[in-house]
Amino acid sequence: MGTTSLQPFVQALGWALLHALWQGALVMILLACALHFMRGFSAHARYVAATLGLLLMLAAPTATFSRLYISAPAAGSEASQSAANVDNGRAANMKGNVPKGATHAQPDSAGGVLKPVDFASLQSLTESRFPSLARWLVLFWLAGIVIFSGRLFSGWMATERLKRRGIERATAACEESFARLARRIGISRPARLYKSVLVEVPTVIGWLRPVILVPVSAFTGLSQQQLEALLAHELAHVRRYDYLVNLLQAIAETLLFYHPAVWWVSKQIRVEREHACDDLAVEACGDALLYARALAELETLRVGDERSLALAANGGSLLSRIRRLISAPARDEQRRHAWLPALLLFVTISSTLAVAQGALFAVTDAEGIRPSASSPKRAVAFTFVGLPYYRGGDETVESLNDTTNKLLAGMAANNIKAVGFVGENQLYREGQTEERINLLRRWLDAGHELGNQSYKHMSLYNTPLEIYEANVLRGEQVTRSLMQERGRQLKYFSYPYLNTGPNAETKKAFEQFLKEHGYRIHAVTIDNLDWIFSNAYLEARNRGDREVMKRISDEYVVYMESVFAHYEQLSTKVFGREIPQVLMLSASALNADNFDRLVEMLKRRGYAFITMDEALEDKAFAQQPAYAGPWGISWIERWAIEKGVDLRGDPVLPRYMWQFGKDGLKTPNKSQ
Repeated sequence: MGTTSLQPFVQALGWALLHALWQGALVMILLACALHFMRGFSAHARYVAATLGLLLMLAAPTATFSRLYISAPAAGSEASQSAANVDNGRAANMKGNVPKGATHAQPDSAGGVLKPVDFASLQSLTESRFPSLARWLVLFWLAGIVIFSGRLFSGWMATERLKRRGIERATAACEESFARLARRIGISRPARLYKSVLVEVPTVIGWLRPVILVPVSAFTGLSQQQLEALLAHELAHVRRYDYLVNLLQAIAETLLFYHPAVWWVSKQIRVEREHACDDLAVEACGDALLYARALAELETLRVGDERSLALAANGGSLLSRIRRLISAPARDEQRRHAWLPALLLFVTISSTLAVAQGALFAVTDAEGIRPSASSPKRAVAFTFVGLPYYRGGDETVESLNDTTNKLLAGMAANNIKAVGFVGENQLYREGQTEERINLLRRWLDAGHELGNQSYKHMSLYNTPLEIYEANVLRGEQVTRSLMQERGRQLKYFSYPYLNTGPNAETKKAFEQFLKEHGYRIHAVTIDNLDWIFSNAYLEARNRGDREVMKRISDEYVVYMESVFAHYEQLSTKVFGREIPQVLMLSASALNADNFDRLVEMLKRRGYAFITMDEALEDKAFAQQPAYAGPWGISWIERWAIEKGVDLRGDPVLPRYMWQFGKDGLKTPNKSQ
């Protein structure tokens, strides 16, 4: 269960790491263009722009992960689903020739089964492989985090050693001059000045109580004015809070170590930071040439290569800095409105990134790659078949009441009004008939509607039309009477197995029969194999195996979310939008026990709950699809056939679950 519960987190993180590649590249390209056009602006403005770019590089994958994780399935066995792809296709092919995308037919209450669908498709195989790939991506990322965190930690340890070893306080005269310089630059918090034998360039460490370390050679080899100019540069780092920004860079380089764009942006920040501090130092000492000479003189005093501490604010090319100081225009003009171009750049880049990410997620949502909690408002109507109870032949009155109570309570809690389709042959059980009819009354008392599913669960494909019509009329006797008791009319009919007839002539004749008897058709758009899960769940419940019941429930919720993702995708392909959906569920113990979880999943996907009357008002339902034939498929799939839309990509079942559709009620062992 630990691995299963982590799967949504790992998959969302894997996708976020992949999305970070194009997000970071986009930010880098836009920032490079902006810095090119900002050549005439101050170093401070360019520094702010680069820093905001780095923040966007961190924020974009964080937002992506949050969006994906919030909308991910809560739990489930992704591994068993991906392993089942090939087996599902093989099982379907063993049953005979199956057209693409067909069929989600339901069995009758005695357990009869139509042929299962061919779920194996390139899309589902590709999507099912990503959870495994995501694990390797996350493992690689975590390994990199460990390595670069070690780099960050070693840099922090080095700076701590510099603060404690080989240092001594500067002379009183130097400290007094240092304090005056700090006040001139505008630093209010205390800063300490030390001589150090370990550093070769002036270095500032810390933020709350900053420490400035100056090489001993600088005190003896530089004039007082040159030393003050260099100290002004380090105090500029303190005034600008560069230590914190440098820490941000270290974090970004650790978390996004694999992205070259992050390192490029971080380099731009370091370069512009040194230029900005140079500008402040020149303002403080009032002589750019003096400051440039101080930098050049300091270089001659060095005895080794410049250190590049992970947490020390340094960087930039000394030669380019000196050339810039000598040739730079007046800095007062440069610094005017420094925040304005950076702010405009931030708005431009973040807007472009948001548009690009929104466009990509719109495509991936349409392709069914992942669900989106921020999709346009979706709507679904609930319908139940098999009332008063799916596979209720041997159930006790107590269990029937328990299932009914849970279903009605779940719908009441979420303000759901459903249509329940009755198979009246289930009403007649010795000693239970009146109790079963009372269950239907309870559905009506709760504000729901009843529909006709015919007396026996017959398929119009292989039943003579006159017998089928007689079966429909026999199946409305009690149901119509109950509706009339409450002043309502029986108006909905649901095709058993969702089969609308063997040919166009039979289909047309039966639809005319329905019209003459005041029926509207139960136009199912979200069809599924919940009956297979229900069979497995019922068998596990009958033997008291709660562990298997929980496993089935977890896998069922994940499966149902993949079903919705599939039909959302198909709806977009057929209509260019997501139409209101009509969901068909079995009135089973499985759905009763997991109803709250299903509702939570649908809310997370952005669904509102409507009635079937409201759903059928959509213009998509104005025309009945023409398909007739052996397969019981959803209305969206029927419309897709008419428009030549590819039906591949159906969700897959866990491997062991197939036996409940092929071989009757066989028990999955706990070890499976």
